[in-house]
Amino acid sequence: MRSFWLIGLLALISLISLSVAPAAEAEPVTLSHAYGTITLEAPPERVVSVGYHEQDFLYALGIAPVGVHEWFGGRPYATWSWAEPARAALGAEPEVQRGFEIDFEWVWQQKPDLIVATFAPLDAESYATLSKIAPVLGPPEGYANWTAPWQEEMRLIAAATGRVARGEEVIAHVEGVLNDLATTYSRLAGREATVAYVSGTELVGYGAGDGANRMLADLGLTIPPEFDNMVTEAGSFSVSLERLDIFDRDVTVWLTEDDGRQMIEALPLYQKSRLRQEKRSVWADEEEMGALSFQSPLSIPWVAARIAPRLSRAVTGSSQD
Repeated sequence: MRSFWLIGLLALISLISLSVAPAAEAEPVTLSHAYGTITLEAPPERVVSVGYHEQDFLYALGIAPVGVHEWFGGRPYATWSWAEPARAALGAEPEVQRGFEIDFEWVWQQKPDLIVATFAPLDAESYATLSKIAPVLGPPEGYANWTAPWQEEMRLIAAATGRVARGEEVIAHVEGVLNDLATTYSRLAGREATVAYVSGTELVGYGAGDGANRMLADLGLTIPPEFDNMVTEAGSFSVSLERLDIFDRDVTVWLTEDDGRQMIEALPLYQKSRLRQEKRSVWADEEEMGALSFQSPLSIPWVAARIAPRLSRAVTGSSQD
């Protein structure tokens, strides 16, 4: 079987190698985002990412950030396995800020000439504070919090860093991998699917604008339309374990550690569900959970290639997970 991830990795490293040289697009650029407008006179040389996954976008563009904000996982340089080859190819060794909120003093210490905050815990007040340090690139405008398509985020970051052409090449590459997977696993087309996160004794679901659900849709699956009416401003909703029936679909991708899986599998409701009786659950491992959360141009092809075969088995009731 064709190795989608290996082929994609080699192609991406080739793109990054071509991107290491200074960008040719050096004219001033003015960009609008959800919190305002910035003008950059030239491509930045010291980029700091204060969002949760933007380092992957920068690596994919061939840019080595000087500082990044760790989301979770405790990986060296806040870089997970799917992005490590790209980081290593650039020789990037960014400083890492830990903790959920943005540390403004830490940002100032990095002496940035661009602060990337396209997927960050940002509001008008924090945007104004960061803007006193350097130009701040906020999320793409026109989308609810945390729901902008990764392609629009990539285009915004690429424009801000003088890598517009490279950004389009990366987008085309990732979309090509997803299209190939959707063709290979054509039985996914039209089947209903969702992602469920286990949080203590609650189940968390997401709307169609969530990155992981967008990826499932790119593979041909359909996200339950009623989920969009259930989500809060954060793009998710929570229900008790007694409402497990909400997630009883043609296939459900579970995000949970081993203890959470054991708890779900022990529930009488789960034992009676199609998910259990017809083997329609796909249980993500730690790296896959990270990649499904990151939803970056590096994590998407990596995790899609890993779970597409299991999704295909699950929709026919023959999952081995």
